[in-house]
Amino acid sequence: MSPPFRRRGAILLATVLGTLAITAPAASAGSTGPATPTALWASTTGSSISLTWEQPRTGSRATAFRVYENDRVVARTTTTTTTTNLEVPFGSTHTYTVTAVDRRGRESVRATPVTGRSWQYGYNPECMPDPGVSVSVREVTASAVAVAWTRHPLGGDLELRVDGRSLGPIPGTSVRVGGLTPAASHQFALYRYSQCPGSGGLRLAGSITATTAPGDPARLEAPTGLTVTGRTDSTVDLSWTAPPGTPPTRYVIYDGATLVAATTGTTVTVDRLYHATWHRFTVAALDAAGNESTHSAAATVATETCLTEPPRPVDLRVTGTSPSSVRLAWIFDSTAASYTVLDGDTPVATTRYPEVVLTGLPSASAHAYRVVASLAQGCGASPRSRRVEVTTPDGPPARPAAPASLVVSGNVPAVWPSSAQVTLTWSSSTGGEPPAGYRLYEGATVVGETAGTSLTLPVGAGTTHEYVVVAVDASGHESAPSPRVTVRAMYLPPP
Repeated sequence: MSPPFRRRGAILLATVLGTLAITAPAASAGSTGPATPTALWASTTGSSISLTWEQPRTGSRATAFRVYENDRVVARTTTTTTTTNLEVPFGSTHTYTVTAVDRRGRESVRATPVTGRSWQYGYNPECMPDPGVSVSVREVTASAVAVAWTRHPLGGDLELRVDGRSLGPIPGTSVRVGGLTPAASHQFALYRYSQCPGSGGLRLAGSITATTAPGDPARLEAPTGLTVTGRTDSTVDLSWTAPPGTPPTRYVIYDGATLVAATTGTTVTVDRLYHATWHRFTVAALDAAGNESTHSAAATVATETCLTEPPRPVDLRVTGTSPSSVRLAWIFDSTAASYTVLDGDTPVATTRYPEVVLTGLPSASAHAYRVVASLAQGCGASPRSRRVEVTTPDGPPARPAAPASLVVSGNVPAVWPSSAQVTLTWSSSTGGEPPAGYRLYEGATVVGETAGTSLTLPVGAGTTHEYVVVAVDASGHESAPSPRVTVRAMYLPPP
């Protein structure tokens, strides 16, 4: 769509916002910063907590989000991502909040915190008393009502019925209904399908009644044929057919209950969306007085999963050196399946953490490191990070030989709330300098040292870990690492 069309759309959207008196969904942290994320919600399972949130369309565009536990950043997402999955120990409780960051690094106020507990009851949660959802009226006019609700603790879409008429499952947490009779009472009821045997299927999750304002009962016909004609990771193209009869003054497009576009034509590009997110778009016709028609049938669509312009790892830095090793750390504002460290153009390590220790290096040797992220969901690789150059300190050239193997020889499950135990065993180092002992690394962190060839570690139940082991001589010089091994600690849920 051409830039002039988008400018006209922006002007029309501002005009309609003034006409309908839409209230901004969130206040900005400042006049120049991004708005605070809203609707932060935690969904929990045995060993993970999934977070989702919404970013208002007001203020400067958010290009990254930071998830905090207390004052520590525990996850980062970038560009167009409003969800993250956090692996946590089974049977643990965590409280999170999230902030938005714009391209100039300005950070919003933190969102309202949410708490998740990572465990599963033996009893089917579907069969427990339904906690329901809180429903509120966001806006009322003579011709339309916008309602919003909290997410259901058990997840899933809710079915909405307006005055007994079903609008079907509604992804998201809000909807706008147009074409209503003025000065009349209307009921909005939300239902959730229960999979508990004998529950009877749909259960009422929440309801509210709203009365429209007085006004002209005349309404335009609804637009028809709302269709998705294109999409990217941050935009969706829509088209529709004009209603018969009197031509509308303009059209308004809603995502749930949020006004996202306005136009006089029958096509539009909705932007400022976030990747891999679901949207329920409807379009309504407005007459000269601003009365709203019944909305079109909804078009439900997800934005593209893969980012058009994925970020690169940034802030690659050396956090420690020895004559035999270099420690590196970096920041990646997205979700990575793994990271590959390059020395020049040669891959030298792969890790699941945003840090690594490179061992067995020659003394006084020069290196030029970069990092590439393998993106989640098969979305390819990120651009390379900027290069960092480092030279190891002087020292003797001799090194112990690397342990030839590393295996998981024990994985004792935890019975909540105790920790699990993982036992690692490796082959002795043979050749080179005699080893004085062995050092076990997780990422760039030493998690254990021993003179033997086996080590048992207490770990959070249900958590995933990646280890390497190195041989260390009497002077502390390290061998090259063993092959990496990944293990997920076992756990047993309560009965």
